[in-house]
Amino acid sequence: MTKSRILAVVVLSVLLISTAAFAQKTNIDWDRTANFSNYHTYMWEKSPHPAKGFWDERIVSAIDQQLAKKGFTKVDSDPDVWVVYSNTIHDQKETVGTGYSYGPGWGWGGWGAAPSSVVYNTWVTKLGTLVVDIADAKQKQLLWRGSVTDTITDNSNKNIKNLDKAVAKLFQGYPPKEKK
Repeated sequence: MTKSRILAVVVLSVLLISTAAFAQKTNIDWDRTANFSNYHTYMWEKSPHPAKGFWDERIVSAIDQQLAKKGFTKVDSDPDVWVVYSNTIHDQKETVGTGYSYGPGWGWGGWGAAPSSVVYNTWVTKLGTLVVDIADAKQKQLLWRGSVTDTITDNSNKNIKNLDKAVAKLFQGYPPKEKK
């Protein structure tokens, strides 16, 4: 395999990994029978899996901002809904092999071809998942759940920007409307 072909495979692999790593993945579900126009006030319920350090406050603040944009008022007692979040962080490992040689037959290494030397590179990225639940305070029933997963970097400012974008994306379609 020529050096330019190896370089092309490596560059393509890195691009594919970086594209997958930086895409925010959201998932939203809700009670299809709920009338979301009845809910105007909220209170926070303590998180079962709070973020560490400054991140707990940053997450609550980002969600507070989005709820305010949606017309919610934060209250100290008797809310219409309870809001709670949880988060997890885990490592995602991706391995890419390069240096496959193509012989006269199909497949890697081919029959009759010189043995290939395959080099495997492993990348580890941290993925964070934020889950936000909104529940009817009186009926004690889950109304809405949204989750978003994104890459976590070593750059705190970038992580804060990604958090704000992720929470905005999460609440973009709130209150939900049935698709017809």
